[in-house]
Amino acid sequence: MRILKCAILSIFVFAGVLSVTFQNGVKSQETPTAGQHDDSVRQARFRHSGRMDVEDGRNPDAINNQGRDDPTEAPAGFDNLTNGFNEQGPPFDTINDENVVALRSFNDNRFIFEEFETIEDGLGPTYNAQSCRECHQNVVTGGASQIAEHRTGRTDGGIFFESLGGSLVQSRATHANIVERVAFGDDIRTFRISTNTLGDGFVEAIANETLMGIRDRQPQNMRGTALMVPVFEGNGNARLGRFGWKNQHASLESFSADAYLNEMGITSPFLPEENTSGGRDVSRYDTVADPEDDGVDLVAFANFIRSTKVPDRGPINATVRSGESLFRQVGCATCHTSSITTAPSGTVINGG
Repeated sequence: MRILKCAILSIFVFAGVLSVTFQNGVKSQETPTAGQHDDSVRQARFRHSGRMDVEDGRNPDAINNQGRDDPTEAPAGFDNLTNGFNEQGPPFDTINDENVVALRSFNDNRFIFEEFETIEDGLGPTYNAQSCRECHQNVVTGGASQIAEHRTGRTDGGIFFESLGGSLVQSRATHANIVERVAFGDDIRTFRISTNTLGDGFVEAIANETLMGIRDRQPQNMRGTALMVPVFEGNGNARLGRFGWKNQHASLESFSADAYLNEMGITSPFLPEENTSGGRDVSRYDTVADPEDDGVDLVAFANFIRSTKVPDRGPINATVRSGESLFRQVGCATCHTSSITTAPSGTVINGG
């Protein structure tokens, strides 16, 4: 639910924004029995209305900057400075728990993004980290890192089943009785590294039609799947997914709500139910009433990300230009689009 404040910007992306098609289905494991948790309410939140708003009627001109009024390249750098979405605010080293003001500035929102959560704040009962910064800090706050998560499940008859309680196995807990462990039968196990969030505000500002145009220009046998996903703050309206390992979110507020719950165990108005421990209810270990956050932190996280600069490419020299030419020649650019222009300034996104 955000009116774009940025000018039309050309951004460089180095990974595809459209997911690959998988033929196998993905399902949860058996219906919960006594002592297990029914996750159907949360699953319902990931169903959309089927409505997807028009965000840019000039879609054919959105690729390669054609037909736009002097688009400029997105600000880049690893300097902890705002891209202009929010003002910089008071000096970062003067902000503390007593004087921080959520949503006031880039530095205030960065402080909240870096803030360590405690059990009294609602941390856990199962969780992976105490702060967004624990996983997103390289070279500056918001970057990617080597921190990895454990995903598990199993297959039966060619269908993938998530582990009970979901495919994500949280690595920490607030009590020894609820530390999650991988079930013996869940023999599909993999790790996922923490993704970059720097510059993701520009990715959020790409119109649905632009992403569809990228997909439609790909050869039929290489074409990705454009996933329609619900926008939590958009009353169930659909938008094309672009955040998360499976493009399961389209807005940064939805993405932040997911991370707050799954990484820190903190519930919010968008996701007010606690996670489980391998499918087992953990409410007896939860001392803070749900939702544990009133939603302000989610917007602070999202606005911090929206205000970050895109990663700096570094010096553009002859070697880089040669590599760029080779990148196109061998066909990498078929899936990895080098330049995308955001929707026009003033466009309403995320369901209005």
